[in-house]
Amino acid sequence: DFDAQIEPISMPLLSRAFGWPEMSGQLSGRIPGLHFSNNVLSIQGDLVASVFDGTIVGRDIRLQDPFGPWPRFYADVTARRLDLSLVTRTFPIGSITGRLDADIRALELFNWSPVAFDARLYSTPGDRSRRVISQKAITSISNVGGGGGGVAAALQSGVLRFFDDFRYDAIGITCRLQNEVCLMGGIEPAGIGYYLVRGRGLPRIDIIGNQGRVAW
Repeated sequence: DFDAQIEPISMPLLSRAFGWPEMSGQLSGRIPGLHFSNNVLSIQGDLVASVFDGTIVGRDIRLQDPFGPWPRFYADVTARRLDLSLVTRTFPIGSITGRLDADIRALELFNWSPVAFDARLYSTPGDRSRRVISQKAITSISNVGGGGGGVAAALQSGVLRFFDDFRYDAIGITCRLQNEVCLMGGIEPAGIGYYLVRGRGLPRIDIIGNQGRVAW
């Protein structure tokens, strides 16, 4: 048993060391208790990362077989007010602006690959920043919900092909991962599907997912 203080660690340097996409910000935190017994490492407290101009917090963190060949990691993760322009600059999905919150419950990694979680990503409530999504990001999100081909064709036809970006009202994606299948949802129901992006203004683009089960 012991406690620890994590002094601010550069996320760009940490990302490079672990081979992750490079993230801006710092990792820091106070660990009031850390317990190692029966080959399980448990953290009594929160790990806090200040990244993407927002905050990510890990709670109820456990690491089973930390020094063995097949470690298993468990945690609950919350993210608040992540700057989507910084997130989408790090991950090649296309450009999105605005703020994003996330709740990832019962996260389980086996050998550092996800095998289970219940996740919800959604536009930060009350955020008044400019919300714009690019054509590439529209196609990327549409692919998640199973409608990528039709959306890509629509963006290249008619008046839509003259627009590079579109305003949106909200983004929302849910995924419950079980047995290598993601049970999908969005902001709210939309007929036989669900809204992944609810558009705003003219021309208006709504992204509607129609796949309830997606192979992870």
